[in-house]
Amino acid sequence: MAAGAFVYHAAALGALATKKIDLEADEFFMLLTTSDYVPDDEADIDLDDVTDELSGGDYARETLTSVSATLTGKTVVWTSAPADFGAEVDIAAKYGVIINNTTTPKYIMGHVDLNSSGGSATSTAGPFKVSPHATNGWWRHRPPS
Repeated sequence: MAAGAFVYHAAALGALATKKIDLEADEFFMLLTTSDYVPDDEADIDLDDVTDELSGGDYARETLTSVSATLTGKTVVWTSAPADFGAEVDIAAKYGVIINNTTTPKYIMGHVDLNSSGGSATSTAGPFKVSPHATNGWWRHRPPS
């Protein structure tokens, strides 16, 4: 099972450009959805647009920790510690969606397909953790040269 690339959402980029979002000071969380949710990075703006979130059992939204935005030259990398949903959990999820918990509205920062090979990522009585890319974090942006 391989996770896909993180897809940032247009509304979050607009909110960043107008300084409504602070990548280091704001609080962010990750929620998980089933495959019934069909993310739309142009149309999905905030938490109210996310459907089919998991519920019950071992699932709870996870606050992101160690969030940082690093600028090196012209490149910005936004990352955090992995979203850890538990060490011995039963979870099946298709998408991880990062939400800004500070702003109004609660902007969708972006989403990641947890199993780009198809189907859902699953854990049965085991760990379920969603990690940012080791080099590119949740997202990396460099303007064209």
